[in-house]
Amino acid sequence: MWGERTGGAIALGIAVALSMSACSALEGFEPPPLETAFSPLPPPPLPPVPPQRSTPPQPGDARAELAGWFSGAGYRDYQVDALVQLANTESGSRPCVVGPGGYHYLYQWGGTRLRQLREYAQTPGCPQLRTQLAFTDKELRDPKFACFWGATTEPAAYVALRRIFGRGSC
Repeated sequence: MWGERTGGAIALGIAVALSMSACSALEGFEPPPLETAFSPLPPPPLPPVPPQRSTPPQPGDARAELAGWFSGAGYRDYQVDALVQLANTESGSRPCVVGPGGYHYLYQWGGTRLRQLREYAQTPGCPQLRTQLAFTDKELRDPKFACFWGATTEPAAYVALRRIFGRGSC
């Protein structure tokens, strides 16, 4: 019992001594003004965005950019190959070509789909290639294009693309 009382007294003495030494260490200390004490750090700079081309790429460059974009977006190799092949069939891989019958650009959008592309791109003219690819991805994510996602080979994916981009569903 005596040891418990002595141990408690010692602990109390240590706590008092420490608090007093902390007080003396803080003498003359002035905290910074509130507005500087809690001012947040400036946000880090944004990573540079690669510039988009001001002129459309040539067909070979467009095919390479298209393949890289869809691969980077998680498409399987055979889906990428089918999308590259369709762009070549539809427009000769020329992003700003206007074909017969009022069909425009890489995947020969027309009618409602062309209007939707222009609204998406926020331009009445030819959208940048990456914008066309992002819009294509958006179209393909619609459940009515399930046959493309269900294809397991490049020929089957290509046939599905020809059907759905022509009629708007599988």
